[in-house]
Order: sequence, then structure tokens, then C-alpha cells
Amino acid sequence: MAPSTPSVPGVSDDGVLLLVVGPDEAGSRVDRMLGRALSPHYSRSYLTALLDQGTITVDDRRVKPSFRVEAGARVVGELGQAADSLPRPEELELEILHSDDAVILVNKPTDIVIHPGTGAKRGTLVNGLLHRFPELAVVGRADRPGIVHRLDKDTTGVMVVARTNDAAKSLVNQFKAKAVEKTYTAVVWGEMPFDSDWIDLDLGPDPRRPQARAVVAPGATGGQPASTFYEVARRFGIGTQVDVFPRTGRTHQIRVHLEHLGFPVIGDKQYGHKARVAFERWASAQDPKPILVRQALHARRLTFTHPLTEERVTYEAPLPADMVDLVKRLESAAG
Repeated sequence: MAPSTPSVPGVSDDGVLLLVVGPDEAGSRVDRMLGRALSPHYSRSYLTALLDQGTITVDDRRVKPSFRVEAGARVVGELGQAADSLPRPEELELEILHSDDAVILVNKPTDIVIHPGTGAKRGTLVNGLLHRFPELAVVGRADRPGIVHRLDKDTTGVMVVARTNDAAKSLVNQFKAKAVEKTYTAVVWGEMPFDSDWIDLDLGPDPRRPQARAVVAPGATGGQPASTFYEVARRFGIGTQVDVFPRTGRTHQIRVHLEHLGFPVIGDKQYGHKARVAFERWASAQDPKPILVRQALHARRLTFTHPLTEERVTYEAPLPADMVDLVKRLESAAG
């Protein structure tokens, strides 16, 4: 998370709120009290959204924005970035698959991060969406407006973005309840022995690489249960195309699970180094031009309950050109 403005009263440098209600604010609505205390760095609409989500609590209790505080009450929460460092609209080329009054479906391209943060201040998906849909600025967290889930920087595919706070609440709850069905297409190095299988392995921090994840023993410190199902779609001898259905949504889950089995995603720069070297040697022997410059992982399909109609809806993003080309090269080699 990017640092907050240090001069904001009651907010630490990393954006954590710790505010004790004074006697002059006793009996005030918590949303109005916070609005007065944190203006102009954080908007009242943003603070109200955090209260609705339970991100801001009063004396460790989730409360409504209309809740009236008492003197001495502790108001805490994670605020994120302050208003003077919020993402700004930028004109970016984005493929919008669908939009209505509640949701936006976007086909995320490769080499783009979801929202500004460490190492990415501009050119993110959020910046582009704010240019196209300026009303997103007041939806959910102000430092990542409308965002209810994410994809890795070099993973392409369909993402749903909330267009209203009610839609954001509905979608966040669906992701938490595992009611959103996700289908990915991956191309891995090596021929997988089974046509389908479950991978149920806990994931946690990699002790050797702070930014990476790894399979850990059940119950290990920092470990989280992770479950992935896959089905083989096509075999190429030296590689396999698989459909992947993650049951949980842990960071790098698909990539780590497949690498742990010994079949890392082709082109993955973080996991499966030996396989990547082998693939690059094979690819350079086929054609001196790079075949793929990122991991061969694509979020193909997303199914969820629409926040307005309450009907189950499905949206798909076609396989991107670089993965289509990769599959053709592997087919040719297998033939």
C-alpha cells in the first residue's frame, strides 16, 4: 500500500486510522465526525463506504454510518491513500466487454496492474476506467475505486468492476462466499499425467523470496487453504493446455499450484525457472522472435449473480493473440 499523507490527524504514514472521539464530538454520527476530522484528505462518501464494508470499526465493532459515537470511543481502520495521491483519470485503450448501471466487465490486457501502488503510480487499469467511467471515483475504496477482485499484472482476461457502492457490496460478499465461478485457461510446460484433478495445498509466504508464494505444510504460520481443480483441454507432448477452476482466490494460486506439481505455466517469470529456460531454448529453436513474453494464463470466464437483477450471468473474454499463437506453435511441434 502506498503511504498516506503524514499530516492527516489520527492517520499513520501507512494509512491506518486510530482516532479517539473527543468530548466535543460525543453524540455525533460517526460518518459526519470522520468527515470533519479527515477532510479534505478523505471524502465523506469514501469513509461511508469503508464503514459499510466494516473496514472502519468503533471499539472493534462494525457499525452503520449513522451510528452515534461516545466520548473516548476508539475509531480504527485501514484508509489507504489520501485524496491528494488518489488515482487520476488517464486515457488508456481498454476493451469493455459489457457495462450497465451496476457493473463493468473489462478484458484486462497484459502488462498492466489493477490499481496504483508500490512501483505503479500511473497507467493502471483504475486510471483507464476513471477516464471512461468518472463516477467510479466514489465507489468503494478511493485508492482502488470499483475494484472487487484482481488479476496479476501479466494475466489477461475478464474482470468485473462495481459501478455503485451497492454493487460493490454485493460482489465482495459473493467473492467471500465463493459464489463467483472463475474459469482460466493456462498452457503449462510438460505433459500432465491426469485428465483432471483437484489440487488442495495450503499456500503461504515463500521464505526465500518475500514477494512470492509457496506451498506450505497444513497449519503452518501464515498458511491459507487453497483449492484448485483442473481439466486437460489439449496435449502437445511438450506442453499441455488446461482449463483451471480455482475454488479459492489466493495470491498466485494457480501459478504456484501448477508449478508445485511440476508443470509450471509457460512464460512465468516468477515460478518454474528451469521450465522457463527449457521453453525459451525450445522456442528460440523454432523461431528467433519471442513466442511469449509473459505467463500463459488467461481469465476466460466469470459467472456471478448480477447485483441488480439477481440473475446468474456469465461473461467471457477470448483467448488473446499471444496465447493463440503459442498454442499454434505447440500444435505444429506436436504434429
